[in-house]
Amino acid sequence: MTAAVPYDAFADIYDAWAESAPVTRENQEFYVKCLVEADGPAVELGVGNGRICIEAAKRGKAVIGVDSSEKILELCETRARAAGVLDRLTLIKADFRDFELPEPAALITIPFHSIGHLIKEEDKRRALETIRGQLRSGGYFIFDHFIFDPDYPQESGVPHLRASRPDWILWEATTRDIENQVLDILVWTDELDPQGVVTSRRYRRIRLSWLTPEQSRKLLQETGFVIEDVFGDFEGRPLEASSTHQIWLARKD
Repeated sequence: MTAAVPYDAFADIYDAWAESAPVTRENQEFYVKCLVEADGPAVELGVGNGRICIEAAKRGKAVIGVDSSEKILELCETRARAAGVLDRLTLIKADFRDFELPEPAALITIPFHSIGHLIKEEDKRRALETIRGQLRSGGYFIFDHFIFDPDYPQESGVPHLRASRPDWILWEATTRDIENQVLDILVWTDELDPQGVVTSRRYRRIRLSWLTPEQSRKLLQETGFVIEDVFGDFEGRPLEASSTHQIWLARKD
């Protein structure tokens, strides 16, 4: 995540935020398998609460996790310690665009659409150039991203329920800037007393850009990657016009 994304403010709700996103249930096993099978140092950028890297560590793989949010890294560390695998994780506070690894990686991943936190094209390009520079020869870069559907029926700006617990409700509303390929996401929690009365409300904001598959391909090629494959879902099906996701596997020669 970039320094401009205020994920420190998400630390207290991040578990619910991640759990309530359908893609996290779809992508976890895919990325865990990729990390575990990497023939050398494996890295997760945008490590979040560690739901992927901790599972890989449970299966015996040492993983490097990178995130720009100090509080999110603390959350990951707490969860890893509770799982008994903290010794298999190396956590680095850094930006996608300028991180530095202890040694060249065999695999670098960006799960959970997180490349979209880089809003400008030049930031995405800089990140991919950094990623390529941190890979060893023959190393792989894998990332996923949603495919924006302008005809998706959800109305722009209309609140919807993201998650709920006895003491709070998590809401989300998204507005779309189609010309600039950006989503502005407003997230808030309503704190509840035992009678269900709202006692306080807290807002959080994030921005998320999107790439078309054509733009992703062009960006990978222009930053020197060799594209080995692209999938339309986490089961490895081909990318098609009806696909809602794009999962890219690229290699550094």
